[in-house]
Amino acid sequence: MLDKKQLLQEIETTYKNHKKIKEILKDFEYGINLNNWAYQFTKEDFGKNIELSRKLFHFTLSNASEFRDYIDFAKYISKNDGLSDNELAKEAYKLALSKVTLLRDLRNLADILALKKDSFYDKDMAKEVYKEALLKTTSPYDYLCIAESLCNKDMLNDKVWAKEVYKLAIKASSNSDDLEAIAQSVALEENLNDEEWSNKIFSMDI
Repeated sequence: MLDKKQLLQEIETTYKNHKKIKEILKDFEYGINLNNWAYQFTKEDFGKNIELSRKLFHFTLSNASEFRDYIDFAKYISKNDGLSDNELAKEAYKLALSKVTLLRDLRNLADILALKKDSFYDKDMAKEVYKEALLKTTSPYDYLCIAESLCNKDMLNDKVWAKEVYKLAIKASSNSDDLEAIAQSVALEENLNDEEWSNKIFSMDI
């Protein structure tokens, strides 16, 4: 594990005259935004300091312990205009998966992995996480959230799979409010855009 004191001293020495040094030191004191600073160190404004960037990234990874820690690390270390370290980002996302305790976090992780962006994403890995989330899902609301994610054109854009998940949401429904929410979602253009099926769902009895 990198020594915090030595790393902080190197940052202070390197950027003692930088306009952002006070902000960096304050964030370091509170242990916040460190992955962002590691990413910023790769920029022209910080002299494209790749070596110091990696040191700070490895420091944050060695001190990570919670789901959000690994998500934040993976996002910044894999940015295309930074270190673009997709291999390490993928490992961090796997560690994040091992720390999941809430179904909401599992869904969010799948969404992050599926979304095409300026940092690491992996649609195959996202599919596996969605499958895991579905195995743990019991409520119509959670099924609905996953179905809408699957419909998203910027993510998996898998309307066939989404329809199967909508069916699971219907089966899990216990009242007319559940069915109404599903019917409205199914009808939306960005989802299935299926008015006919939506009307049938509206008319279903519980």
